[in-house]
Amino acid sequence: MKQASEIKTSLTREYDLYSNAMAFYKSALKELEQKHQLNTRTFLKKFESGQVGDESDFFDWYAFAKLLERWQKAQSAIRSAIR
Repeated sequence: MKQASEIKTSLTREYDLYSNAMAFYKSALKELEQKHQLNTRTFLKKFESGQVGDESDFFDWYAFAKLLERWQKAQSAIRSAIR
């Protein structure tokens, strides 16, 4: 039982770390949305179809959006495991 408790504690800590990382990415996305007056969903469609330029902001924006998506999926899996 002690091992199960330690695993749950570790997963809970990971869950919290994921929450912090996701907060960073959400904040970065919000800044980019405000700067370029475009929401992330629309930006991704334009980026993936080549309708935006080669500004470094656009590559950061794309990476932040994709990383946030991955963190959210992983956090969801952790949430399921610790319930």
